[in-house]
Amino acid sequence: MSKPIIIRYDGNNIKQPSITSSFVKLIRLYEKQQIIIILSSITSLENKIEEGIKAMCLSDCDTYLFTSKINDDINQIKTLYDLNDSDFQSLSDKLNILLEGIHLTGDFSRSLKDQVLSYAEKITSSLFVSILTKKGINANLILPENIGLFVTEEYGNASILTEESKNSVISGIKNQISVIPGSYGINKQGKISITGYRSADYTASAISSIFDADCMEIWQTREPFKSANSLYVKNASFISDLSYDEASELSYFNSSIYPRMVEPLIQKHIAVFIYDIENGEKKLRTKINSNIVVAPKIIKSVVCSDDIAVLNLNGPGVGFKPGILAKVTGAFNRRHLNIRSVITAQTSINIIINKKDISEVRLLVKELDLKSVRQTEIEENLSMIAVVGQGIQSNHEISAQLFTAIAKIKINVILSGSGASNLVSYLLVDEKNKIKAIREIHKVFIETETNKNK
Repeated sequence: MSKPIIIRYDGNNIKQPSITSSFVKLIRLYEKQQIIIILSSITSLENKIEEGIKAMCLSDCDTYLFTSKINDDINQIKTLYDLNDSDFQSLSDKLNILLEGIHLTGDFSRSLKDQVLSYAEKITSSLFVSILTKKGINANLILPENIGLFVTEEYGNASILTEESKNSVISGIKNQISVIPGSYGINKQGKISITGYRSADYTASAISSIFDADCMEIWQTREPFKSANSLYVKNASFISDLSYDEASELSYFNSSIYPRMVEPLIQKHIAVFIYDIENGEKKLRTKINSNIVVAPKIIKSVVCSDDIAVLNLNGPGVGFKPGILAKVTGAFNRRHLNIRSVITAQTSINIIINKKDISEVRLLVKELDLKSVRQTEIEENLSMIAVVGQGIQSNHEISAQLFTAIAKIKINVILSGSGASNLVSYLLVDEKNKIKAIREIHKVFIETETNKNK
């Protein structure tokens, strides 16, 4: 018996009928082969549900307003494809009941939040099955909780238990074409746990491992792997080959790829093929596997994130005094706040955090009352630029060329970090200078080498 074809597909593509038509044409080519499609949610639908959860805790919230907003997204797809009410309507009704319940009680648990958020993908997947059915494709909706896709009890950030799930998942997916909502599973308590924000490709890779698939395919991602963001560098090129580690590093700057995607693939060396689909054809853009392909001039991509801030803890000997860093990081852990990176000196501890956590971090530091810290400040208007490529730390010229390029265009580097990995170096610059810096780095490390090889 042949192995199934595992496809991770972005639910946002449903809003574009031309891409849907290409998808349908391609699926029809896989006659008599088992196909498992792992779907992410429509982003706007997910955001509205999350917004609704927060609003429902307020006593003066208009519940009808938020349920109407959610239903608007559903009705838009129904109108676009002329769909009749189907299973997705009952899912929508259940979601509305859950939101109303949160409003009546005025509170909700992390477990309940995960249950409510799962409806973004359940509804998206049900809509997609209805679209495929209308176009003559016999697809079936398979919910993770019904096939025993087991995960840990870490609500909001659960890990998939591939070995514990193997037998139930294999026996539970028997249809020729199955559509599975992709960012959650069921824990041993029988409750839904989200595996991360838009983590459908992590689920896809876990299912690929469970079925020992030949490869995993990603069709039509919003942000393909390129040498830079095309918004900043017009001639940015697709990256043809990435190692697992390079893809993981880049995923922190690419919202379409979940950072933990490669974890279930490593042991079995399962490759990932990323395709654009157009006019019923697939165009291979990037291959990800365990092979390490070193670029001629090392650097494969220059990427950035504005979603960062830096907490500065300053004081004489603050980096030397035992226990300060442990106390701070322990407090972050108790509040479930992520630390992106830590850079220390004798007189300063610099902690890179997510921008959305600034308010909570301010409260955290105030409550800790660190006696050795004379000054606390948070720098906000920053961008983190990363240059990524296997062998960075082994090539002593890279750092010199990098700082020379930045100095040439008169940009100040606020913080830098390298050495922790042989495939990435970081620079923190003022947000207003990021595009200028990215273009210069891309020119020095990628365009120069490309032109040289022509």
